[in-house]
Amino acid sequence: MSNSNIETIDYTQLNIDRGLTAPLVRIPNNETIIGLRRALPMLDINAKHLTFINQCIALCQVNDEMVTSLKDVSKEMDVSISTIRNHAKALTNKGIFAELYCTTDPKNKRRGVLFNFIIPDLSIQLEKPLKEEVSRELPQMRIEEVDLIKQRDLSDLAFCDLITSVLFGALRFNQKGNQNKIESYVVWGSERVLVETQSGKGERIALLKDLRYYIATITVLESIIRERLRNDEEITETYNIPLNAILSVIQLPKTGGNKMQAVKSIRRLSGTSFHIKQLPKWFLKKYRMSDKTVFHLIILTLRVEAESTDVPGSLVLQIQFPSETISQIRRQIDGKTNAIHDLTNTHPLVLSITHNLVFAFSLWTSAYFTDKGSYMMDWNEMKDRTAPQFTMTNFKKAFSEVIEKHRVPAITVDVIDGKFVERIDEDYEPIYKNGVAIRDTANILGIKVVLDNGKFTITPEINPDSPRIRNLLSPFLSLQIQTKNNS
Repeated sequence: MSNSNIETIDYTQLNIDRGLTAPLVRIPNNETIIGLRRALPMLDINAKHLTFINQCIALCQVNDEMVTSLKDVSKEMDVSISTIRNHAKALTNKGIFAELYCTTDPKNKRRGVLFNFIIPDLSIQLEKPLKEEVSRELPQMRIEEVDLIKQRDLSDLAFCDLITSVLFGALRFNQKGNQNKIESYVVWGSERVLVETQSGKGERIALLKDLRYYIATITVLESIIRERLRNDEEITETYNIPLNAILSVIQLPKTGGNKMQAVKSIRRLSGTSFHIKQLPKWFLKKYRMSDKTVFHLIILTLRVEAESTDVPGSLVLQIQFPSETISQIRRQIDGKTNAIHDLTNTHPLVLSITHNLVFAFSLWTSAYFTDKGSYMMDWNEMKDRTAPQFTMTNFKKAFSEVIEKHRVPAITVDVIDGKFVERIDEDYEPIYKNGVAIRDTANILGIKVVLDNGKFTITPEINPDSPRIRNLLSPFLSLQIQTKNNS
């Protein structure tokens, strides 16, 4: 903001009338607050920052100009002005505010900062130099075929989505666990299925949160395959994936620590496999298979870790993907089958969340709500779909904490002049007993959760016809939409 040509908004009259001095906070219009309210549950905003946001909005809305000062916010919250400034700066970095220039000095017209509320941009962009970094194809290596079900027999099955919307529940939730084999029941379709998860030699079973790196890797892979198809280049099973591109998708700084963590996660993913010895009845019937059919699935195979010759200091991972994964992405790009590539429909910002239950909840809801409007379930089904390895007692307490943290005002609907009008239900009171939620309303990364007497009603918060639906698309598709709009 050092450019002297940037416009300075004159608020000297507010200094004369109300004694306001910069830095100021402004709500530009009511539409911004409506959009912000919808976006906040999708962001990982801590309680102090959320209190600060609500206080700013409350003070702005009592005046026609919808402007307040950080000094007044500081007094209302009873914290120092320096702390309030830090809150405003941090939320500017998160895209809640845009910094503008203003002046409240009627004599010298000295400039100060105006923190202008904006609607956060929730989309992700991949780095543009992607093609240059992946253009060097290393020699392809053969992998032993372990799937007993032939790929041609499952031409419409989305294997990537199977991992991220069903089998994720069979991964390791406990960071300290060191098992090399886990048996757990997951919900596949309408049936509970026993899955045996195994690790390779020298590695532990992948953690649930390692799937963030899998989703990011597949997102990068999808963009590479699109580019190759566009240039009529060969589509193989082995690709060089820039580590920096993976970190970009997850929105992590490219520091040494983040790079090391990413490599460790991908190593664990590479050594993890799923084994289903009793497939769902609907699956066997659909594909006309016997009840003795066994299904083995690997996630990916990390072949080589090497420094990029194009970008010194940048690490490139040579990864071989199962042929089913490549086929699924190609079918999605070609649009020839119903195997929709829902993997990266997970809300982009969920990839930056490390809370196991929030991440797991977002994985299955992102796949479920692609073609459905709402869903009702009880505690048992919520546990089976979200965290099957938890005991019911531990799950209820842990998920109740998630609900409480993501609480939003309950909404009631009135009919006024023949129109449905939403308003906050002032009489609604959350109910908890011994740390377990009985009644409450939450919004978990864009999914509204209403709990009442042991029954959940789950609904996507964003209308599918909304122009902001691009924020729920894959990062690659979001990039294409942005590029198209900017051209």
